Amino acid sequence: MIAFIQDQVVGQFGWLTPREFIDGLALGQLTPGPVLMIAAYVGYKVAGIAGAAVAATAAFLPSFIIMLIILPVLDRVRKLAWMRAVMRGMGPAVIGVLAVSLIRLAPAALPDPFAMVILAATVLALMVFRMGVFRLMIAGAALGVLRSYLPVLRGFRAATRLFTT
Repeated sequence: MIAFIQDQVVGQFGWLTPREFIDGLALGQLTPGPVLMIAAYVGYKVAGIAGAAVAATAAFLPSFIIMLIILPVLDRVRKLAWMRAVMRGMGPAVIGVLAVSLIRLAPAALPDPFAMVILAATVLALMVFRMGVFRLMIAGAALGVLRSYLPVLRGFRAATRLFTT
C-alpha cells in the first residue's frame, strides 16, 4: 500500500514532494496503522481536516468490509492447498514491492552524507547491538535537532552541499 500511495501522490498527482512523503511516512511509523496514517496525512495536506477524514476512511473501509465478508469462511479457505501456495508466493512479491519503494524513496530520505551516516549507524545498532527501534528513533530525532543547532554540523552540511551540487 505504501508503494502504491507513494506512486500516486508523489509521482502521478504531485500532491506531495518526495520529502513531504518521507516526513508523513516517518510520522505514520510512530503510530499504529502506518498506512492509515499516511493516507490521513496525504488527505490533510491536500484538503485539510476533511481531506484527512475522507482519506483515512477510504483507506480503511474497503479492507474492513472485505474482512467482514471473508471472516465466516476464513478457516476453510486457509486449509486449501492453492491458497497456502498463494500466501507463500505473496511474501517475495511484497519484498520486491518494498525494495522498489525503498529505492525510489532513497534520494529524498538520504539527501546528504550526514543522513547516510545516521542510516549506517542505525543499521549497525539494529543488527550488531540489537538496540530497540524506539531508542534509535529518539536518537535519530535528537541528532536531527542537534544538527540544526550546532555550528559544526551546520558547517558540515554546507561543506557537503559543495560536493553534492
